[in-house]
Amino acid sequence: MNDVEKRFKGIVADIFKIDAKKLKPTTRFIEDLGVRSLTMVALVAAVETEFGIKTTSMETSKNKTFKQAVDYIKRKLKEKK
Repeated sequence: MNDVEKRFKGIVADIFKIDAKKLKPTTRFIEDLGVRSLTMVALVAAVETEFGIKTTSMETSKNKTFKQAVDYIKRKLKEKK
């Protein structure tokens, strides 16, 4: 597991009050974690703070699974450099 994945897993586990070990690449935010719009706002804010990136709700809504979100964060970090 790389650093981005580990850090993001910690954020998701904290916000959704779940065991980080239960998060898999295929974990879906809506269907598996029950994401609501307010929770998504908290998740986006935590990701922006943790990784120093900026995003929009339109961009983040395209990330349906844990792996898609990790890949998105990695892409944003590369763009930032």
